[in-house]
Amino acid sequence: MTTRLTGALLALTLAFALPLPAAAQTLLDRIQGLYYPQGMAGAWNCRDLGSDGGAVGFVGDQIRGVESACQLKEPFPIPGMDAVRFTTTCSGEGETWEAGPVIIVPHFDGVTLVYQDFANTWLRCPG
Repeated sequence: MTTRLTGALLALTLAFALPLPAAAQTLLDRIQGLYYPQGMAGAWNCRDLGSDGGAVGFVGDQIRGVESACQLKEPFPIPGMDAVRFTTTCSGEGETWEAGPVIIVPHFDGVTLVYQDFANTWLRCPG
């Protein structure tokens, strides 16, 4: 009985601990495109990706912002949610840094990026 219970607990633990790349790829496929920060509709244009006052967005497995890009790595789908946690390595202005984890949560009009001590909501650019 103990062996069966131990095996079941191990299987359950592994089911939640192992990343599911297919779920992460599906999320990334759904959120591809250009965005602007919530509350900044008139201040940001949706034509120029990554420039001052331009759009931010998801291109492949990268987040592109103003003069920077972050590689999304080590996906871990959040159990019970339409969300995936990634680790990020960013580069910009000649430097590279580990930016830590980000949880990406898509919603009907954009995405929310949850970091360790803050969250950003981006709305999808029209068109």
